[in-house]
Amino acid sequence: MFHMRLGMERMQTARRRLGLIEPSAVLAQIVGTNGKGSTAFFLSQIAQAHGQRTGLFTSPHFLSFRERIRINGRCASTEQVLAWANQVQAHVWDMKLTYFELLTLVAMYGFCSSGLDLIVLEAGLGGKNDATSAWKPDAVLYTPMGLDHEQLIGPDLKFIARDKAGAIKIGSTAVTGPQEPQAMEVLQQEARRKKARVLTTDVLLRGYPEMNVLEPGLAGEHQIGNARLALSGWLELCAKRGWKVDEESCRKGLSASSWPGRLQRIVGPPEIILDGAHNVPALKILTHALEKLRIQPRAMVFNCMRDKDLEGMVRFVLRLTSGPIFVPQLPMYERARPAREAVAALGKSAQSVANVAEALHKALQAGEPVLICGSLYLLAEVYRQHPQWLEP
Repeated sequence: MFHMRLGMERMQTARRRLGLIEPSAVLAQIVGTNGKGSTAFFLSQIAQAHGQRTGLFTSPHFLSFRERIRINGRCASTEQVLAWANQVQAHVWDMKLTYFELLTLVAMYGFCSSGLDLIVLEAGLGGKNDATSAWKPDAVLYTPMGLDHEQLIGPDLKFIARDKAGAIKIGSTAVTGPQEPQAMEVLQQEARRKKARVLTTDVLLRGYPEMNVLEPGLAGEHQIGNARLALSGWLELCAKRGWKVDEESCRKGLSASSWPGRLQRIVGPPEIILDGAHNVPALKILTHALEKLRIQPRAMVFNCMRDKDLEGMVRFVLRLTSGPIFVPQLPMYERARPAREAVAALGKSAQSVANVAEALHKALQAGEPVLICGSLYLLAEVYRQHPQWLEP
């Protein structure tokens, strides 16, 4: 189950077996490299503020896979997930689906059984072969595309953009914020090939000048771009479906801030900042955000996965703090990078520690604020020890 197998054949067969051919709810898919979770969260919150019953599927989770499946902002209950999973398993038990494919099907089965108005699916990896691409969305929203998962979907931005652009369906609509020129060219080429439209946030927001200045509830200047994309996606869905656009409801939805691990500040003393930045583009964004906020961490807890560009990440990690960097072992995750490798790359300011608890203890002794970043799995271990930080 815990493996990766590219290709859409299994998902197409599974959704036919389950009768999940086309959901009755409006469907939005979020694709990109960074900002997918925040954009999906914003879009779901805007819809809820307009009175729409909304399902939200995101990944990964921190402590429970129930976090991935939310209806009207609340995690699906254990009883709900078990009932949905039993129904799915009864139809696909012989198909050797991946873990992500199974969770996607469980989420969609639950959403389609719950009388929803809107379903928001965050893609897991890429676009063309992602499990969430098994359905044709009313709109696919593209967050900025950058280098990540190069071993799986391509060695450079052009390859990565081509894979993510594969989520565009024939005659569909893609909504995008700013992209690197190479990535934008690939998106437009794929859209032309499939007789689809690519709409930019600038074009969609042009008709709503009163909403050109946004103040999202999630911290960091980069969240303005995510908020603009979510709002633009909502405007496109409203235009397609004849839904009402209410400025006050849009702003209410975007003001929501209960989304952990996104420049999340635990008010001190001691002050702790948790961020899921786990690749070079995300660390670059985090560095810029903290500089704009004039926050200088006195110490850091950092580690990353083996498949990440550690050399590229180090450039930004060393800019984030002039203090000590504590690198914990993460033995429970097979993909985790051995602490000694990260320490060797980071240099004399870094030291290996046995676990996350020791890393946090030593970092707090060095002063505050303490920044924790580098991997969502690292954050998961922090939340495991401090679950009150996960649902503030």
